[in-house]
Amino acid sequence: MALAQPNDAKGNARISGAVLDATTKQPVEFATIALISQATGKPVDGTMADEKGRFTLNKVGAGKYNLQVSFIGYQQQVIPNVTVANDNSDVNVGTISLATDTRRLDEVVITGEKPLVEEKIDRTVYNAEKDITNAGGTAADVLQKVPALSLDNDGNVQLRGSGNVRVLINNKPSAIMAGSIADALKQIPADQIKSVEVITSPSAKYDAEGTAGIINIITKKDGGLQGVTGSVALSAGTRASNGNASLNIRRGKLGINGSLGGVRFYNKGDMTNETISPKYSELSDNRLIRRQNGKTNINGAFLNGQLGFEYDFNPQNSLSGSVRSNGGSFEMENDQAQRVTIGGIEEESQSFSTDIRNQNERIGVDYNLDFVHTFKKPQQELAILTQYAVSDVDTRNNQDRFYSNEAPFYLQRNNNEGGNKELTLQADYVHPLKNKQMLEVGAKTIFRDVTSYGLSSNQQAGLEDTDKLSFDYGQNVYASYLTYGFAIRKKLNVKLGTRYEYTDISADYARSENGSTEERAPFADDYDNVIPSVALSYTLKDKHTFKANYTQRIQRPSLFFLNPFEQDQAPGTVVKGNPYLDAELTDLFELGYSTYFKTASISTSLYMRQTDNAIETVPAFDDATNTTILTFDNVAQNKTYGVSLFGSVKPINALTIGGSSNIYYVNLESDQYKNDGWMYNINANSSYTFGKGISAQFNGGFNSKRIQLQGNSASFSYHSLALKKELFAGKGGLSLGFDNPFRRSMKMRNDINALDYEQHIRINNYNRGFKIAFDYRFGKMDQQRPPKRKKSIRNDDAKQGDGNGVG
Repeated sequence: MALAQPNDAKGNARISGAVLDATTKQPVEFATIALISQATGKPVDGTMADEKGRFTLNKVGAGKYNLQVSFIGYQQQVIPNVTVANDNSDVNVGTISLATDTRRLDEVVITGEKPLVEEKIDRTVYNAEKDITNAGGTAADVLQKVPALSLDNDGNVQLRGSGNVRVLINNKPSAIMAGSIADALKQIPADQIKSVEVITSPSAKYDAEGTAGIINIITKKDGGLQGVTGSVALSAGTRASNGNASLNIRRGKLGINGSLGGVRFYNKGDMTNETISPKYSELSDNRLIRRQNGKTNINGAFLNGQLGFEYDFNPQNSLSGSVRSNGGSFEMENDQAQRVTIGGIEEESQSFSTDIRNQNERIGVDYNLDFVHTFKKPQQELAILTQYAVSDVDTRNNQDRFYSNEAPFYLQRNNNEGGNKELTLQADYVHPLKNKQMLEVGAKTIFRDVTSYGLSSNQQAGLEDTDKLSFDYGQNVYASYLTYGFAIRKKLNVKLGTRYEYTDISADYARSENGSTEERAPFADDYDNVIPSVALSYTLKDKHTFKANYTQRIQRPSLFFLNPFEQDQAPGTVVKGNPYLDAELTDLFELGYSTYFKTASISTSLYMRQTDNAIETVPAFDDATNTTILTFDNVAQNKTYGVSLFGSVKPINALTIGGSSNIYYVNLESDQYKNDGWMYNINANSSYTFGKGISAQFNGGFNSKRIQLQGNSASFSYHSLALKKELFAGKGGLSLGFDNPFRRSMKMRNDINALDYEQHIRINNYNRGFKIAFDYRFGKMDQQRPPKRKKSIRNDDAKQGDGNGVG
């Protein structure tokens, strides 16, 4: 009896197999498999191979077929006469070997380019390597241009108006981010960054990430290319200079990649700081007014390097590891003149000049070792991940106070040495079920050991006062999660998840003054949380995507907020942490829509987040010492309602225009304070190709004033322009960049309106700059394959600080 030929009706049969390289016997990831009817000669179904080269075609009807297998860099392979006998057949065609197409590998020609910004179902991706205005900058310059991100006046990154974010490097936490994110971003050259991913609604698989989301910085490294490849980049500018190089080697089962980079930045500015107590709105005959003004010089230099490997034992088992190190110093010179009046009469003893020298030295090392086992069943996988991160920070603040033309009468030395050790063990298991259902389970432990040792000494009139403080903070987190994903009628994708976390805290701090008996204050705490997540995605006519997400997150304070050591930032200003802070709890809702046209794309989302127990800065004024003391407490509730919009259009082939905006309303409320208002930030970018390897790009943005619990900070803007000429047949290039060419400086204002005083800070940052950059890529690729989907550790649970060092 002749076998029936296939028709449009689907069946329940299945065809499976695996695609391997004919020479190396390694999987050909994401090879394209087309199922072609012998009767009509037309394709009736198709799929792609997974990371291990395996593929499965489901719901195949009875009949005779040809399998057509292809991938870039390989000769096409056709498997004829694949017979499906009946509706319940399970046909395994075995291993399909693809031979290298040597003619196509002599020169790899890229026929398409990624856009500058991509909107994916669970994240926004900014392809930094496509933006030539980034050349010669730092990671801070890059993040300023990412949709939904902005930097505040102090250089701290914010996502949708919230600074409560977690920054990862290559999907993993890094010791470089253990202290101040603002300082850490200055350490990473922009030329090392491939892309930046923004995840606003992480699933239960992620750690508790807080109010805003996750920022994942992807660096340029081995992309899975057989052979030897590398790159070098150098830049010099009026505000910063850097250089970096990378080398990738892959032979057969073993791949090794390494990179080395350095950045040096330098800038200057001036500032004024005025403190009034009591406030002008209150009647007083003895009002104290402190006015400080001076010039600021900033210098810093950092080195970072990475060495990694990946070894495939066989198609089912692989081992990878890496060591990443970073270190350097950040210095700031701030020479101030201070004048104090009480009741309108100058207080001569408090009117003096101060030379301030801040120095921040840091070094961090991350060690990673990961093992992944892939089962025979497609998408079934077990990953065991480990990471050990170590960082050390030494922060020094020296102040010399003197009257005009006299030797210093007061010397203050404020030193704080801190360290962070973090061991993470994680296991993830993915199990596919029938009808595109997916089950994911996992467990994770994080063991944190944070230490800080502070010494403060004041010398005046031959006498010295000393204050020593040691702070040890241990935090262990035990977590497990489960997510279940499925589709309804192939249109609606659903992902449900829940995460359980148990936190165990033990801490001890000791303090002694002038050699007195040490005062100790040990304490302990523990709590647990059940964290749900729901994600829905619906696709209409293959081009309209609607999504809805809900997640709940906790946010634990990091050492910056906890360390009780008093940092004297300047005369009359002290910052100290609060070791008794509790974790924040956040509910986040999001609705989104995205679509694309022939030459344009657009996406928008509505979101709401509510953070209870929010950690806010709590200032107080000490009348006895005329000092403003800044600390932190769980004092507020933060409600934010917003809408974000992104779009891009290509009116002609040579021109691309894109932009994003984020408009949101914030309501901050505590027992003593309340503040609310609208805020927004706008970013625009464009690129134009002139031909003959010449292109130009523009990027600019505007951030409105920022609402704070006790005041606000003023708006600011930025813009940059770059020109590039490709060299060496597209393997290199020379570019010129201009930062803020139409404005000499950026003026930033911060106003605080506390109960018993008010404060007005004005900073003038001279950020106009020019830079020239050169880059070159070298090497020969024996075959091409897309990068593997990396399994990685993500520690997203600790609220990051925005101050210097770990204290």
